[in-house]
Amino acid sequence: MRSLPLMASLLLAPALAPARAAAAPPQPAAAAASRVVIVEGDTDDPLVREAATRLRAELGAAGFEVVRVPRGREGDARAALERAALDEGAFAAAAIFRSRAGATADLWIVDRVTQKTVVRTVEVAGAAAPSVMAVRAVELLQASLLEANLLSSRAPPEGAAGGARAAVPEDVQRWMAPVRRQAGADPAVGRPGMLAGFGVEAGLAALLSAGGIGPALGPALRLSYGAGAGSGGGALPAGLAARLTFAGPALGPALEGALGTVSVRQEMALLEAVWALETGTAVSPVLSAGVGGFHLFISGDPLPPLRSATGEVWSIAATLGGGAGLRLTERAALLLDVHAVFAEPRAVVTLGGERLGTAGRPTFAGFLGLLVRL
Repeated sequence: MRSLPLMASLLLAPALAPARAAAAPPQPAAAAASRVVIVEGDTDDPLVREAATRLRAELGAAGFEVVRVPRGREGDARAALERAALDEGAFAAAAIFRSRAGATADLWIVDRVTQKTVVRTVEVAGAAAPSVMAVRAVELLQASLLEANLLSSRAPPEGAAGGARAAVPEDVQRWMAPVRRQAGADPAVGRPGMLAGFGVEAGLAALLSAGGIGPALGPALRLSYGAGAGSGGGALPAGLAARLTFAGPALGPALEGALGTVSVRQEMALLEAVWALETGTAVSPVLSAGVGGFHLFISGDPLPPLRSATGEVWSIAATLGGGAGLRLTERAALLLDVHAVFAEPRAVVTLGGERLGTAGRPTFAGFLGLLVRL
């Protein structure tokens, strides 16, 4: 009896297998490689024929599908390339023709992305001439496509002028990435600026006065709002930000005099305009200028028979600063900058008529903090 279920399952297995296969979800097909057409002309010329072979190898190694098309009867080389590219659904067509002079060859490139035709004449002397022609043809194609890559990276809205241009295929964009970087035109310049949007920075402040007060250390907190690099719009120009800085209480060694010691505490609050210069790298120079308030509080501990006393000075402050920011991620950066702070009225610390130090003419303030964009 046990053998009956086993035999039934063996008989039904071939019928069930196709059903299971049909029920399996289809696997997504890999994206097809973009197509490039090479129009073959002057096939009787060994130099041109070898150069075309090397060009096919160069484009094939880049991951493109290369299609060979014999030149038609059109007398116009441009018309022949445009027709071949259109018929084959290629994003570009290339051809190498021997010039009438004989000592040179003309490289023709037609790309349907920018709808342009470019021609370059190269020398054909020497054993390396075929390789040189192939490399120059690739460079010519990349130069022609560079404009289209820049336009696509800026993503123009639908219906805008130039919308008739063909889209740049993804594999072509990847192939063009090193060319964009070398030309200093990588779309990375369009990324959000280091101070773009709302940001919070927390860190340390160090104060040192040219008048002998300090060094002093304390916490620092900064709140900023800025425009993104290359945005061109918004309330602020690209790279510019408004920032609120709060520093202190900053404490340092007590000032010593003949009649005792004086402890000093300092605080600052500033409203600044900050400019982060986008360089396309991880490091960006940062310049700033601002105004605000400076507060100095003192507590004297004199020798007997003098008695302890306290005092404070509130001043208006103006600052100029410079430094650099290091991008850690797209939303985090490490900032280091130094400011010269000029205060009015100037704070003077005395004990029993003895002058122990001054602040604000100028006071140098250094900031080190971690900035996080929200």
